[in-house]
Amino acid sequence: MENIFDLLILGSGSTAFAAALRAAELGKTAAMTEMRTLGGTCVNRGCLPSKNLIEAARIVWESSHPRYKGLKPAKMKFDFGELISQKQDVVHSYRDFSTVQG
Repeated sequence: MENIFDLLILGSGSTAFAAALRAAELGKTAAMTEMRTLGGTCVNRGCLPSKNLIEAARIVWESSHPRYKGLKPAKMKFDFGELISQKQDVVHSYRDFSTVQG
């Protein structure tokens, strides 16, 4: 059986999902291809995971460098493995959300 689509999208990053959603809004069909993991670089290896870990690092740093007089520095303990696991959960949830929405 041959599938015919109005739009073929190469890749599955945020722009690809935007294109697929716009096609659907216009009543068109779209097919998306991806050589790697669904979601593209930003979701899987770039923006989303790095910003997640950078924010965690900022919280740890600010706990030992308070901005206000009267706050005493605190040494926050962290579990790097747990931070990585939490980051992966965020990546997977975003990837799953994008798939459902697209």
